[in-house]
Amino acid sequence: MINNRKCYILSVIIFLFIGISQPLLAQTTDTQKGQASWYGSQYHGKKTSSGELYNKNKMTAAHKTLPFGTKVKVTNLENNESVIVRINDRGPFVGDRIIDVSEVAARELEFHKAGIGNVKVEVLELPEDYNPKNAGVFTIQTGTYTSIRNAEQLSQKLKAFDRHLDIELTNEQFRGKKIHRIKAGRFESRQQAEAFNELLKEEGLSGLVKEA
Repeated sequence: MINNRKCYILSVIIFLFIGISQPLLAQTTDTQKGQASWYGSQYHGKKTSSGELYNKNKMTAAHKTLPFGTKVKVTNLENNESVIVRINDRGPFVGDRIIDVSEVAARELEFHKAGIGNVKVEVLELPEDYNPKNAGVFTIQTGTYTSIRNAEQLSQKLKAFDRHLDIELTNEQFRGKKIHRIKAGRFESRQQAEAFNELLKEEGLSGLVKEA
């Protein structure tokens, strides 16, 4: 959900790593540094991955893996300006960007005109109903092959889509034959996995959401 965040659903959810999605950053990392972008006005009033409507005038943001409702502090490393935003969407899925903030947040951080900025993201508060024991229990089975070459090709495509995505390639026996399964991401809820799967679907990479 930003200017070049592929057509809403190439800019919409992938994620709800889980993680996206990806691996679940929420459980393991309190601070992240990287590039931030912001939602354009064309998404104002459209539904986010959490089900809420995007409001460009509210302090919200999209993150690939943090639980919905998480409050984070975003600091512009160029000018030390900071804001507190609440995660209510998934993304960004462009390059190495780590967070998409709302338009008002981008203005406060003073990278609205530039479009992107170098930031630090610090987790301040996880939602009250967040239970780390239930985190990372869903994944997306994106393919099953008898050919290891085909399995590796799919793994490469998934990595090209998101280089941070946790990919698991397993070798199993099924009815006397060796098969190779590819699983993408670890998500804290089925909702997040399904949302990420929708974004994969736009690239022809979707699969079946399963408990990990």
